[in-house]
Amino acid sequence: MKKSLVIGGGFAGLSAAVYLSNKNHSVTLFESSPKLGGRAYSLLNPETGSYYDNGQHIMMGCYKETLAFLSLINACHLLEKPDSLSITFVKKRGGIYKLSASSHYYPFNLLKALLNFRALRFKSRIKIIDLFLDLVCCYSCDLKGKTIKEWLLDKRQTDEAIRDFWGIIAIGALNTGIERASAPIFASILKRIFFDGTESSAIILAKSGLSELYVNPSLDYLNVKGAEVKLSERVIRFHTEQNKITKVITNRATYDNFDFIISAVPAYSLRQILQSSSIENVRIPELEYSSILNVHLWLSENPFSEPFYGFLDGEIHWLFNHGSHISLTISGADRFNDLTEEKILETIYSDLEIFFAIFKSSLVIDYKIIKEKRATFIPDMKSIELRNTIKSEINNLILAGDWTNTELPSTIESAVLSGRIAADSVD
Repeated sequence: MKKSLVIGGGFAGLSAAVYLSNKNHSVTLFESSPKLGGRAYSLLNPETGSYYDNGQHIMMGCYKETLAFLSLINACHLLEKPDSLSITFVKKRGGIYKLSASSHYYPFNLLKALLNFRALRFKSRIKIIDLFLDLVCCYSCDLKGKTIKEWLLDKRQTDEAIRDFWGIIAIGALNTGIERASAPIFASILKRIFFDGTESSAIILAKSGLSELYVNPSLDYLNVKGAEVKLSERVIRFHTEQNKITKVITNRATYDNFDFIISAVPAYSLRQILQSSSIENVRIPELEYSSILNVHLWLSENPFSEPFYGFLDGEIHWLFNHGSHISLTISGADRFNDLTEEKILETIYSDLEIFFAIFKSSLVIDYKIIKEKRATFIPDMKSIELRNTIKSEINNLILAGDWTNTELPSTIESAVLSGRIAADSVD
């Protein structure tokens, strides 16, 4: 029986451990914190007694790897899975618009949904459809070296379409503005969302918190398979002999009985371990990161009726309605990193009152603000080149994580895919 150590208990580490266990491999997973979940987990608000996620994570029907992973750990019943695209957008002063497709007659249902999206002028809608039709025949060489903005301008998209459609999709999918983000990776994402069947464009939300959705089911699955999970145990360094790791030293013990190691921690965390181990033949890129700001508001009464809203031309990008509280997400939020909570709330309340006449700041009875300063790497042209150089020349060290070369941006899907690929490479 192969014995593997997995470092990191987020989506990548848990998927790697689950897939290894599914092949009846012996698995020990190390997580440096006292909880599993990595950058996607649930917290308890002691004031209200309710749980909230550190950040709202959107999934889509095109997340094939994520859905397969959740199916394996028997967690798909915790998802709300619509049959097709349906998003409620809001404009300033209360304009509400639906971008909604029927579940039949793909792909004409998506074309009709775009034609009927009256938040945009007719000319903008036609230009958007024109670009989608062009994308069917678009090859990556046509976009090489271009940013999203350069690509959109080349395709003569209107300012309105760029700001209120493409920009909204890009910031949500890539956590980076169109001025920097890579056109090839954006085109790849668009093809996955819109050109792989009606269900691929549907936004999937969890009925529960993230910990209940995937952390607890993963732990249950690993326990049944006899895997060990060691919390609050941090890997400090490796000992190598003849280009192979022979010992893993943690803050608690030394381990020498294993065949493979899967590292599923962020690039900067792995780099620290390698530096402490004096290992130089593992190529880890210096990626740039972008932040996400999440603000959770508990309300005395909830005036919102939709499960979520997208904002057109606002500071806030998304509002998610959890009943007892709402979660607000601002992507590419570096400008908020040094602001006080008071300044952040002032901005949030102002935006909400401009977009929703039904909202008053007096409704707020509690709040939590979470700044994820290194939430995702920036998917620009430089990062694409750097990810192509990632390589472990240590014979028994396998790399996983959303930052590895999955050809996807920094998403749940990328993390899960990397974990599955890492597990498959253990033979």
